[in-house]
Amino acid sequence: MNFSARRFVVLAAAASLCPSALAAELCPPESTTPWSVSAPAFSKADARENISGFVCAPDAPDYCLVVADEGREAAFVSLHEGGLAAIGAPFALPVASHEFDAEGATTDGKFFYIAGSQSVKRRTCEDHPANRVVLRFDVDPARRPPVTIKSTGELWKIIESLPEFAGHAGPNACLGDNSPQRRTDLPGKQGVNIEGVAAKDGRLYFGFRGPAIDGDALLLGVDAKALFEGGAAAPSVARIKVGKKRAIRDLTIADGALLALVGPDDDNLPLNYSVFRIESPYQGSARAAELAALDLDKAPRDKKGEPIKPEAIALLDATPERYRLLVLSDGGEDGAPLVFNIPRRP
Repeated sequence: MNFSARRFVVLAAAASLCPSALAAELCPPESTTPWSVSAPAFSKADARENISGFVCAPDAPDYCLVVADEGREAAFVSLHEGGLAAIGAPFALPVASHEFDAEGATTDGKFFYIAGSQSVKRRTCEDHPANRVVLRFDVDPARRPPVTIKSTGELWKIIESLPEFAGHAGPNACLGDNSPQRRTDLPGKQGVNIEGVAAKDGRLYFGFRGPAIDGDALLLGVDAKALFEGGAAAPSVARIKVGKKRAIRDLTIADGALLALVGPDDDNLPLNYSVFRIESPYQGSARAAELAALDLDKAPRDKKGEPIKPEAIALLDATPERYRLLVLSDGGEDGAPLVFNIPRRP
């Protein structure tokens, strides 16, 4: 999503801008008060605190898609400076479980896409095939709920075929390095877990929270049309150095660049969240630069008093010096939207 300065006026005070000289410099939000949200009426109340993906149609901030990793619904919202507002009622997703675990949303201007996590269940390591789909439906200028949503399980077949995921896919591929909470008899196997997706140049790029090994996060690219309609998917895998026990938590496109929200891997260590720019080509040992870390010290807390966990990023505006990003978080009511001004160069 990319909105010009003519549509939004950046009101950030100097204190909310992090210096661009140091990559690891903490960037505070423009305001620690989240944007107002008129939330979609999800059938499952927990969905409001588990926002996991957000994207707007190109040049259309009044037509945005929000997904949650609770329940099996998605919803449209409109975006204006300072707030989000629901557009109609949420709509059902065609998945074979009451719990889908949607983890990312993107658009190429023609279609919206929603990615399931492809993972086993976090607490039990129980197999969860309903997560192993990617959904696609038309971008409708009339902003109507989709009549037809196409589903594909081809991504899982691709993942199983690639050597980078050997030993990390399938039953008992428990997340992270530690045993799951309710199955202490099973070891962690750095199981497959997708957290973000972005569309660029006819391809879909999936960012992985797991496996995350030796400081590398994985990025899988496939041909978007082939994934749904058949043909050569031409998969590519990139390894990105993000630091040990860290991985990709979301992806977005900013002026043709691929930006990644990076945070803790599936062992949930208390590490800072950062924004990385990933350089093309997205294969092999891809170059990546840490632009800045997000300062969440004064951000809202969840119901238990714990820090919120950034889960989705979207571009509001870009200048030659900075990206203005909207960040939505797990644990914060309605995503607790906060705005950060991130330097374009480390």
